[in-house]
Amino acid sequence: MSVLPTPETLFTCRPDTMDWVPWAMPGAHFKLLHANAATGHFTLLIRFAAGAEAPIHRHVGAVEGYMLEGGFYYKDDPDTRFDAGSYLYEDEGAVHQPVSPHGGVMFAVFHGPVEGLDDDGNLTGRIHWKWHVKAWNAAGHDYVPDGLTE
Repeated sequence: MSVLPTPETLFTCRPDTMDWVPWAMPGAHFKLLHANAATGHFTLLIRFAAGAEAPIHRHVGAVEGYMLEGGFYYKDDPDTRFDAGSYLYEDEGAVHQPVSPHGGVMFAVFHGPVEGLDDDGNLTGRIHWKWHVKAWNAAGHDYVPDGLTE
């Protein structure tokens, strides 16, 4: 027996037709592919400029990524590199600071928010599915996430 998705359970988009929108990380832009209000998950394409350095941050939920172009490393572990073709899984609670000397593009699935931290580990900000939908729609898109009951 074959089970085919129905229009109510299937979502598709064409990232190649979408504009890049500035992201919370300096030197980075994103394309919102999917967001789910019920689970808090969101899926992005993220593009980092050459020399981009993320602020220190913590993943409240796990994140999975696949490097499509370029790459990055963690500031405290420059020998571990994630280059094009690499898959990564960062568990919830991971704290780090990625650096992308040559830029890159990553497909990423976030299983929860990301929290910005200062040098002492204090919370400086939080981005989550709702932040991404708001930024995406402010840039001229009209996206309504799955699971939205408000």
